[in-house]
Amino acid sequence: MCEVIQSRPVRCWALSLLLLLSCSRLALAAEADSTHADSLTQPRAALLRSAVLPGWGQYYNGRPLKALVFAGVSSALLGTVVAEQRAINAAPTPEIHADHAARRNTRLLYFALSVALSAIDAYVDAQLADFEADIGIEMRYYGPLLKLKMVLPTGD
Repeated sequence: MCEVIQSRPVRCWALSLLLLLSCSRLALAAEADSTHADSLTQPRAALLRSAVLPGWGQYYNGRPLKALVFAGVSSALLGTVVAEQRAINAAPTPEIHADHAARRNTRLLYFALSVALSAIDAYVDAQLADFEADIGIEMRYYGPLLKLKMVLPTGD
């Protein structure tokens, strides 16, 4: 006499999709409003692109390997959220149902954090696109000791 507990259907998918589409329109509008004639990337556009689709902002900044890493990690985390949701739907007891729901919520938090980290990384990367620093690093060995000297550029 064990009943399967069904979770409530997720009705916020339509709202989430609407939010993602509006964010992508904002990203495209930010790019269109650009008054810069040079080819520097726009930090706000990169941020919004990565907020919509993790890795898109990194790809926009010309960092395809970073884009692949962020997209892969976020996709894997979203996959674990979906797997836990399916496990919730098939939970035979209320205790197992609650356990899977707690794990789903934790994994959803990890996914949200990966999206936020992707957006922040894209923004910072775009801000530093025109930063040309010539950092000089010098290492010297003195027997068992190692001396490291780093020369940073001045603000001249």
